Amino acid sequence: MRTKRKILAVLKYVAVFLVFLCTVLPIFWMFVCSISKTKYLISMDSPILPLEITFERYESIFAVRTSELGVKTAGEVFRIATKNSLIVAVLTTAISLAVGTLAAYAFARLRFKKKDALLSFSLFAQMLPAIALIIPMFFIFKKLEMNDRLITLVLVYISFVLPYVIWVLNGYFKTIPKDLEDAARIDGCSRLRAFVQVVVPISGPGFVAVGVLAFLMSWDEFMYSLLLITSQTNKTIPVAISEFSSQFGVDYGMMMTGGCIATVIPLALALIFQKWISMGLTSGAVKE
Repeated sequence: MRTKRKILAVLKYVAVFLVFLCTVLPIFWMFVCSISKTKYLISMDSPILPLEITFERYESIFAVRTSELGVKTAGEVFRIATKNSLIVAVLTTAISLAVGTLAAYAFARLRFKKKDALLSFSLFAQMLPAIALIIPMFFIFKKLEMNDRLITLVLVYISFVLPYVIWVLNGYFKTIPKDLEDAARIDGCSRLRAFVQVVVPISGPGFVAVGVLAFLMSWDEFMYSLLLITSQTNKTIPVAISEFSSQFGVDYGMMMTGGCIATVIPLALALIFQKWISMGLTSGAVKE
């Protein structure tokens, strides 16, 4: 019996180690490539770790330099794309949380006809592949003269982030005892006031978990941003990274540098709110 337990413990640690490697190694390799000289990236005989390192790529992105003939440098375009991604992701997350919270509470507490059918229908937008929606969306926004605008990306991202917010928060609200709201209503609170003063304050972990994941979904989106945005001033980070590849070649070093920078904000959010994310997702998974 002890031998079996030891074997299971060893297998568990091996599995954890493999998952850790699969998670960390790509990020580590991306950073190594970002500080390697170009000759080590294009050579088949180069060592695993570079013999020479350089931070010139990071300097080219963060250094504020004026370009000739009014043409934006790669670093300037990437800085603008970072700002655009932050604007789009923050607006998408804020609006989705504001609307999704009310909708999720209605599904969790109110009784009305076809409630389950409507809740299932809210996932319809996520069930369709993006490639099937991009062409009609392109022509719709072109007709409305809304192509190449950040607000267009916000509206599109809300369409697939909002169902996720509703479903997760719906499960979370069901774990909150109704007695708390009933007590508040007995004291004279309306349903809305009981929701704002009782339910919202104790739903922090759920909001953080959903908010962080909604932010990441908006931050990483590529296809809609690629096809709906055309100007350099409105591009987002995934598109800016992809444009380090051109018909004349692929700048692997700059792609890896851009990938490292784009990873910093999601990684920081995950580390800062790790405890709240775990609490929010596990609480929402428990049925009442």
